[in-house]
Amino acid sequence: MSQINNQTQDLYSIELVQDLDHEASATVSGGASAQVFTDPNFSGTGSDVFNSDISLFNPDVFNDKISSIKVFSGQWTFWSDSNFSGSGIILGPGEYSDLSQFYGGVYNDVISSAKINIQ
Repeated sequence: MSQINNQTQDLYSIELVQDLDHEASATVSGGASAQVFTDPNFSGTGSDVFNSDISLFNPDVFNDKISSIKVFSGQWTFWSDSNFSGSGIILGPGEYSDLSQFYGGVYNDVISSAKINIQ
């Protein structure tokens, strides 16, 4: 038993370890994480949550097919070409549900790579 602010607590009742999902883990650790989807409104095929640079999204599934993005943490540049080249758009935390409605639709179905911006 320990005394904290004149309150007695049983040490066995304190939860010391908590499982975190990818989003919460990246937020706590100060990292960056995002997820992409092939269709608007976070539908269609969704990628796993990623937290590192991707020089080329899976060409059979995501390359030039991304229509919505969730940025859970950090700031990302999404590039139109592989290996972080072509035109890029910088996105911070938020939900981008329909890239065809964003910046005149020029980033809908063209994204090929993503890179974490160092802040």
